[in-house]
Amino acid sequence: MKLFVTILTLQAALLTFNLNTAPGQEPNEKSGVTYVNMKKAAPVYRLYSSRHTQTAHLIDVCGKEVHKWHYNMKGHVNEKTSGFGMTWHYAEMLPNGHLLAIIKDKMLLELDWNSNLVWKIDTRAHHDFQRLQNGNTLVVSRRDISAPWDPDMEIASDIIYEYTPDKEIVWQWKAEEHIEELKKQADLPHPPPDEFNDWPHINTVEMLPQNPIAGKDSRFKAGNILFCGRHINTIWVVDRNSGEVVWAWGPEILRGPHMPTMLPNGHILVYDNGKWKGKNPRGYTQIIELNPLTNEIVWKYKAAPPEEFYSPSRGSNELLPNGNVLIAESDSGHLFEVTRDGEVVWDFYNPDIRENGQRDALYRTIPYSYELVNKLLSIWE
Repeated sequence: MKLFVTILTLQAALLTFNLNTAPGQEPNEKSGVTYVNMKKAAPVYRLYSSRHTQTAHLIDVCGKEVHKWHYNMKGHVNEKTSGFGMTWHYAEMLPNGHLLAIIKDKMLLELDWNSNLVWKIDTRAHHDFQRLQNGNTLVVSRRDISAPWDPDMEIASDIIYEYTPDKEIVWQWKAEEHIEELKKQADLPHPPPDEFNDWPHINTVEMLPQNPIAGKDSRFKAGNILFCGRHINTIWVVDRNSGEVVWAWGPEILRGPHMPTMLPNGHILVYDNGKWKGKNPRGYTQIIELNPLTNEIVWKYKAAPPEEFYSPSRGSNELLPNGNVLIAESDSGHLFEVTRDGEVVWDFYNPDIRENGQRDALYRTIPYSYELVNKLLSIWE
């Protein structure tokens, strides 16, 4: 087995150090991990992929790359030279070391540890997916329809598919069929106050895990599905069996949100971007922890001053095993980790720079345990 744990243990003796940075250095001059407090940062690997590449990187807390996946879709242009092409919208590692990656509006592909293509679905996938324990895959997709509020207007409306490994669709959920339920649960304005080319712009699909609040409220039972719609400023839960929207929250509070995720205590962590179609922009992003039983915000992170953390579109938040939160400030290609007291204990700037000199954006960053990754490294490397 490669001795990554030993290496990191030796590095931890430094406790706190700065990397690749100097006093007065501008953010766009920074690269990789620029700061880490080894005493407080979570001992996990972190996965990221740039918006304009076909590569995903797995790094340790010090920024050392321990593995990467790359797959060039033959016969297609690369987005670095011609639009979005076949670059990865989002990528996530599975427990077996495979990687699932979205090519926006084209397909979802699965690569093995050595970046060999082992499975793909041709669908207008975008933003998110979830590989379920039974081997099926939930995928956010969309198709063109007449807008429910204007038959002369065409929009791309979201649809969620559940595919078997044999690519059979065994469950689906069409957003436009549940407008009245969303209005009832969240006092959602309808028709929308602004026109959108796509609606409701679902960016998250998460099957709820076993959790302590399910016994108090069956709406949050394991197996129900948590969604997020950026264009309606709403997060909601759908009953897996009936397809009915049973809980929703967010209008007038959230602004263009992303990535709600249920925590072990049953609360929901949500990335509140702070901007929505230019309407009433807050001008900064915040991370919210919500008690869905009471709709009470029980914890919040924002920078000091707040404007220093702002991603108008995209973003992620993940609770780490030590209680810290791993955050992607996506538009600026910036990842960081904060304690519950708001202290930044890990800081990373995407080293991928585009031809125009701008740092490439990131969508999310996902943490993985030392135990899992080191096991995979011992098998495959």
